[in-house]
Amino acid sequence: MADLAFKPAIATGLAAFILGLCFLVYNPGGAANTLREEAFDFLESVIPPKRLPDGVVVVDIDRPSLAAKGGWPWRRGGGLTDLVTKLQDAKAQVIGVDILLDGPDRRSPAPMLRVYAKSTGRTELTSVADSLPDENKQLAEAIARSDVVLGLLPDEAGKDALPFPPPIIPVPQQDLSQKAAGVVAPSAALVDGAVAIGALSLSPVTGSKVRHAPVFVRGGSEIYAGFAMEVFRSAQHASAFLLDPDGTTASVGETRIPLREGASVRLHLAAPSTWRARTVSAADVLDDKIPAQRFAGRIVLIGASAPEAGALLPTAAGPLTPTVQVQAEAIEGLRSGDIPQRIHSPRLIEPLAASALGLVALAAALWLGPLAASSVLAVLILGWIGFSAGLFASTRLLIDPAGPLIPAIAAANSALVVMFAHTRKLRGAIERKFGRYLSPEIVRRLTAAPEELKIEGELREVTALFSDIEGFTTMSENAEPRTLVGALDAYFDGVCAIVIHHGGMVDKIVGDAVHGLFNAPLTVEGHAKAALDCAIEIGRFTTEFRQREDARRLGFGRTRIGLDTGPVIVGDVGGLGHLDYTAHGDAVNSAARLEALNKQFGTTVCLGARAAAAIGEPERLRPLGNVVLRGRTAQTAVFSPWPDDATPERRQAYMAAFDRMASKPAEARSLFEALAATWPGDPAVTYWVKTLA
Repeated sequence: MADLAFKPAIATGLAAFILGLCFLVYNPGGAANTLREEAFDFLESVIPPKRLPDGVVVVDIDRPSLAAKGGWPWRRGGGLTDLVTKLQDAKAQVIGVDILLDGPDRRSPAPMLRVYAKSTGRTELTSVADSLPDENKQLAEAIARSDVVLGLLPDEAGKDALPFPPPIIPVPQQDLSQKAAGVVAPSAALVDGAVAIGALSLSPVTGSKVRHAPVFVRGGSEIYAGFAMEVFRSAQHASAFLLDPDGTTASVGETRIPLREGASVRLHLAAPSTWRARTVSAADVLDDKIPAQRFAGRIVLIGASAPEAGALLPTAAGPLTPTVQVQAEAIEGLRSGDIPQRIHSPRLIEPLAASALGLVALAAALWLGPLAASSVLAVLILGWIGFSAGLFASTRLLIDPAGPLIPAIAAANSALVVMFAHTRKLRGAIERKFGRYLSPEIVRRLTAAPEELKIEGELREVTALFSDIEGFTTMSENAEPRTLVGALDAYFDGVCAIVIHHGGMVDKIVGDAVHGLFNAPLTVEGHAKAALDCAIEIGRFTTEFRQREDARRLGFGRTRIGLDTGPVIVGDVGGLGHLDYTAHGDAVNSAARLEALNKQFGTTVCLGARAAAAIGEPERLRPLGNVVLRGRTAQTAVFSPWPDDATPERRQAYMAAFDRMASKPAEARSLFEALAATWPGDPAVTYWVKTLA
């Protein structure tokens, strides 16, 4: 039966496997990339990054800072200048300003007056402006006193130009993930005092989250380093970025930075709850509430978490992550060397892994049971995820923990669905065919394990039972149809229920005959004994049934039953489309002929020698002699169960007479006659008295 479902299951499973593999390889709509990146986010969240002591300090322009020191944007004089100065006084190693300081500070008196003079044409006011406070100049002077890194942004409409090129040797040749026709940069006065200028941009590369920090970006005709890279380079006192000839690694001092496609590095973000330890409020710094040693010799980043600053981006850590915290995480990764990297040749290795996982899962679904196949699939899923997590934890190499499982899950589940549908269809056919003719326990066994039903045919030892109503033809000719049908329905219900109760199968009902099989379709221990018990109970039931009013009116005849045991071929004739499970063989034919022998001996149940041997309880049976069954040439011994009124004395007398028939027939006849006088109702004794006369 499994073979019937195997071909459609393997076809469906292979189709699902191929579709899953195509999804992984061809990445329709970027779905495979999104799934992979989300899986990487999960790995990075459960395996915390490595961090070195004395890490980055973040000075956060938060909402309390804006409330205490003025709204956004901050004035460059009293706000940023004072903040940079205090950090310089605290001996910060490098100060990175994660704020785009493009153009002049228009809130300062001198720039405001210059703008007014230019717009009105009153050039005499320019000299007056030169004598007024210029906060942009104040900030530039503060920046020039120590190592301060500023930021720029690549922008299609940007027209700013830096006075010096970024220190990258040689120039990268690969296609950069971030590029624009120009840049928006700080004013020349600020740039002149800065130790370096880095790209602040943190745009998503894959999906909607920021997962990478740029190492290099292109703005106009120039290539710039990312902001975090420039801060790290300044802290290392490295003169330049040294790019390897193959473009896969950039060196900053003694540190080698692996470059992914597009010249960026993957971020391994720590839990946001840990960020509080490195973050201080800008207002607290300005109010001297933070001790100077907190910043001494440390990399310090100035940035804003206040929503007004517009510096919030979605990351794996959360939908509104301050960019200054992302830059801090990038620098921490560079300091510790904790930079996740993709495995070598992922476009080859991951599809190969997916193929292996998918084929194993499909084979399990086809050749194992549903529970075992599900267990194998679970082991494959957990094993692959565990391997991916272990590889990342030990080497920081990323192999897709989700995508390669798609072909396996698709193939196994598709095949199992087909197998389940076939099994369900088969169970329905089994219940429709056998539910009325088998015991509930046998039906449960069949539906639980339908593969045990060999509908294609098998050689099996069975005990066949045939019953027939004596004089049925004459009775049916003279009976009123409705009365006859009603009586037969009740008769068959009773006989079939007895067969089923004893673990037999009602093979068919032909006319007035009931054909039963024991030990089919499933194995029944002691099937010959069960068939004998069944036959005896049918005899008692039909004797009582004949006393019913409708049966007496019809002249319902007694029921004769034949039993025999032997090997027969059992199976389905006609296939599932027309299920007719039946048996063919000598034992079936013999049971029919033994049923007819009851007419000769006057008995109710007659069974052959093979059935008697299979029962294995000779004390329950009395011999009726050796006969030649119709259509046979050799004699066979036949038996009948002792009737209920066979006392030990009667049994002993019968056997004494029976044993003398062959050698002393006259003495046997005398013994049978004597027994008939004390047991006048026994049909077998009466038969031998007549036969031996």
